[in-house]
Amino acid sequence: MRISSQSIRNLFVAQLGIQQAGLSKTQLQVSTGLRFNRPAEDPVAASQSLDLQRALEQNDQFQTNTGLATSRLQLSEGTLSAVTDNLQRIRELAVQAANATETAEGRRMIATEVRQRLDAILQLANVQDGNGQYLYAGYSTGVRPFSNSPAGYVYNGDQGQRQVQIGPGRQIADSDAGSSIFQLVRNGNGTFVVGQGAANTGTAYVGARGVADLAQWDSGSYSIVFTSPTTYDVVDGSGTLASGTYVSGQSVAFRGVQLTLEGTPATGDRFTFGPSVNQDMFSMLDGLARALETPASTPAALAAFRGAMNTGIENVDQSIGSIVRARADVGGRLQALETQQTTNTDLGLQLKTTLSQTRDLDYAEAVTRMNQQLTALQAAQASYVKVMGLSLFNYLR
Repeated sequence: MRISSQSIRNLFVAQLGIQQAGLSKTQLQVSTGLRFNRPAEDPVAASQSLDLQRALEQNDQFQTNTGLATSRLQLSEGTLSAVTDNLQRIRELAVQAANATETAEGRRMIATEVRQRLDAILQLANVQDGNGQYLYAGYSTGVRPFSNSPAGYVYNGDQGQRQVQIGPGRQIADSDAGSSIFQLVRNGNGTFVVGQGAANTGTAYVGARGVADLAQWDSGSYSIVFTSPTTYDVVDGSGTLASGTYVSGQSVAFRGVQLTLEGTPATGDRFTFGPSVNQDMFSMLDGLARALETPASTPAALAAFRGAMNTGIENVDQSIGSIVRARADVGGRLQALETQQTTNTDLGLQLKTTLSQTRDLDYAEAVTRMNQQLTALQAAQASYVKVMGLSLFNYLR
C-alpha cells in the first residue's frame, strides 16, 4: 500500500494538534489550580461545586450575622451592667437617707445624686450601636425609645424584637424592646405595694413587708384603718373584714401578707396595700427623688418619709431584678451565639474541604502529566522533522 507524503503530513499534524491541546489544557489547570475550568469538562463535579459554593457563601453570611448579633448583645450586656451599677448606688443612697441620723441637707444632696443617676439610666436606655441604631426601640431602631415629657416618661418604640438568622433554620434576637426591661417593672415587693394616707397625722409608718403564704393572697385592695392608737380594722370596699390590737414593731397579717408597722398612729390614720402593678423604672426613681426632696420637718412628715423610703428601696430592688433577668437572657443568647459560631466554623471547614476535593487540582499529578505531555510533544515534533526529511533523492548519486 502506498502512503503519500501528504497523508503522512496530515497524520502528524493531527496528532500534534491533539498533543498540543492536551498540554494546553494541563497548563491551564496548573495556572488556575482547578481540575476543570468549564462545566462541560466535568458536569457532575461542576454541579457539586456550585452547590458547595452556595452553601459556603450562605455559611459565611451566617457567620457575619453571628458576629453582628454578638456585637449588639455585648453592647446590651455592657449597658445593662452599667444600669445595674447605677441602681445599686441609688439603693445605697436610699438606705443612707432612711437613716434617722441623716440631716435635711444630707437628704437634699442625696436627692441630687439620685437624679443624676436617673438621668444616666435614661441615657443608657437610649443607647445606640455603631450604626446609630437604638438598641431598645424594638423594630423602630431609628426612634429614640425613651423621653421625659410633662405627662411622665414615655416609651416611643414598639414591642418588636429583631431576629437575625445565624444558622440553617435558626434565628436569635439581637435586641430587646425597652418596654419589657424598663417599663414592665412590678412595683412594691413584686406581690403587693403599700401606701400611706396623705392625711395621716401620727408617727406610724410601714417598715418591713413580705408574703407569708402566697396561696392565701387574693390580689385584693385593702386598708388598715386605726380606730384608736392601739386598735385597727382591715377594710375593703364592702366594709370591715378583720380587727386587731396594734403594738409597734409587730406584724399585721392578713390574706397571706404581713406588714410591720412602727411608731404611734393617730385615730383615723390609714395604710393601704394592694396588688403590685407594672410601672416604669424611671417614674419609680423619680418618686424616690421627690420623697428625698420633700421637707420632713414634723414627726408625721418624717414618718411619711420613712415609709416612702422603704417603698422606694423595694422599687429599686424590683428594678434591679428586672435588669438582672434581662442580663441573664442576653447572656444566654451570647452563649448560644458562641456555640453557633463554632458550629458554623466547623461546617465552613468541612465545606471548604469537600469543595477542594471536588474542584481543586492535584498539583503533583498535574505537573508530572504536563512534563510527560511536553516530552511526548517534543518527541513527536522531532520525529516529524525526521520523517518529512526522508527522500529517495537523498540516496541518488
